[in-house]
Amino acid sequence: MSVAVAARAPGKLFITGEYAVLAGAPALVAAVDRYAEVRVRLGDEAGSLLVESLADGGRRPGRATAEGGDAAAVVAALRACAARASRLDGRRCHVLVDSRALLAGERKLGLGRSAATVTAAVAAFLAAVGHGDAAETFTTAVAAHSLFQDGRGSGADVAAAVHGGVVECRRVEGRLVIARRALPPGLHLVVGWTGEAAPTAALVERFGAGGRERGVLGELSAAAEGAAEAAAGHDARALVASVARSAELLERLGRELGIPIVTPALARLVAAARRVGAVAKPSGAGGGDCGIALADSATQAAAVRAAWEGEGIVPLPVTIAVEGVRTDRPAQAAGEVSLG
Repeated sequence: MSVAVAARAPGKLFITGEYAVLAGAPALVAAVDRYAEVRVRLGDEAGSLLVESLADGGRRPGRATAEGGDAAAVVAALRACAARASRLDGRRCHVLVDSRALLAGERKLGLGRSAATVTAAVAAFLAAVGHGDAAETFTTAVAAHSLFQDGRGSGADVAAAVHGGVVECRRVEGRLVIARRALPPGLHLVVGWTGEAAPTAALVERFGAGGRERGVLGELSAAAEGAAEAAAGHDARALVASVARSAELLERLGRELGIPIVTPALARLVAAARRVGAVAKPSGAGGGDCGIALADSATQAAAVRAAWEGEGIVPLPVTIAVEGVRTDRPAQAAGEVSLG
């Protein structure tokens, strides 16, 4: 007999705090209703790990992590979980991953596919051996995603995947501190995809090589602080101002570092939203992927989407996911794990 567990975790969008969160400023991150689903079948006997990804295609042994993608995310999750629960170490395991909701065909959307997959895998592995309250899942998922990213990244995307809703994330003495937040009343979050996949890891690596010394980072951090205060105080006007300021500073940071944070497509996304009275910015590391806009009414949100379509930006039908990672109860299973 074996234990079968299923888990799913939402993707994310940065509202504010990109790059600044790596310097100790807060990030506001929203979970969104696009999910990575992971099913784990854990055998009683010793054996190997086999990962099957519906997005990447085919089956991969656990040691084949150089290709990245879902297999590497699962391996990182298992390594982090086995460090906490030794019963996972060396057991035969079949994992099936479906992260297709976080892609457009083979192109990533920039909605946090790796963090969602890692988080869902961590939750499933821990549940399979009777572990995994919210605190343990969060700590383990942050460690696993750090393994996946070779120590780069803030962990804020994992916080959204674990907790759901809107969260404020800040690194304090090496620890990620989380507070629950919400968009102020009256604001509508609108999401647009540029159609371009961003090399997030490369952008963060290049930022780490010289971005921390830039004066603009202090200004970006101040904008992130203002956004966090606005969200905590339910101040829509202040949050809109902080988002607009963040957009300007991200463009300046990219120019100073010589990295394409705000691409021509992202610049069109921001300008089109401004033309109809909304504010907009890249979401995440930039270089492509997604941008967000904050609109003050459903009518203005619709106008943003229409303006984006005129600029070749694809509006994405996503909303904030109130709940974070969810795990089915472990069940005794003798058959194969299936997602459909």
